[in-house]
Amino acid sequence: MSHVTLRSRLQFEEGDSMVRFDEGAGLLVLIRHRELVALAMPPDDDQAPQRPPIRCESAGRVERISFSLDHQLAAVQRSAVDLDIFDLASGSTFPLAARSSGSSGLAARHRGRILGSHWPGSEACELAVVTTAGVELYRVLRERRSLKLLRRVSQPVSWSVYSHETRLMLLAAGQQDNLLSGLQLQPRSAVRLPRFEVLLSPLQGLPLAQP
Repeated sequence: MSHVTLRSRLQFEEGDSMVRFDEGAGLLVLIRHRELVALAMPPDDDQAPQRPPIRCESAGRVERISFSLDHQLAAVQRSAVDLDIFDLASGSTFPLAARSSGSSGLAARHRGRILGSHWPGSEACELAVVTTAGVELYRVLRERRSLKLLRRVSQPVSWSVYSHETRLMLLAAGQQDNLLSGLQLQPRSAVRLPRFEVLLSPLQGLPLAQP
């Protein structure tokens, strides 16, 4: 007989919380005003132990968050140009890159707006950061509390979608966001896939463009 078992629950106020699912880490994440709570998905084996929830202070504004596969690190996006790395074991925090005194520093202008971060867990990179200027692949140096840039894939990006199962990022560009390309993070390398164009149907009621 099919059945549903309620293992645990999250309580939150609708106006002061956000709920996100981290596909790679298998975590249901509750972003509160001052706190982050992450619940691991129940294991397939009913006899396997359930991981305890992850709780930590948000320490400021949180727009997006992603956890490493071992649940030891978290990439917390604060704004369009600011991203912090949380070491959950030690409680330390360090930024993606040195910030300048102005809100439009050289690093922020070079990187563009941050669109998301992913933890593929491969030798090609530990952390991938997608921006409007491309994709940056990093290794986390935990002892030094810093990130080492391994590779930068430069290309305009309007939006992106990531599949953790295939380690594939789909990147969109173009005036109509219909130029798509892929970047697959394989175990030892990152492979760029050819760009292709998606033909869009004309909007209803608008005349067709003449060739």
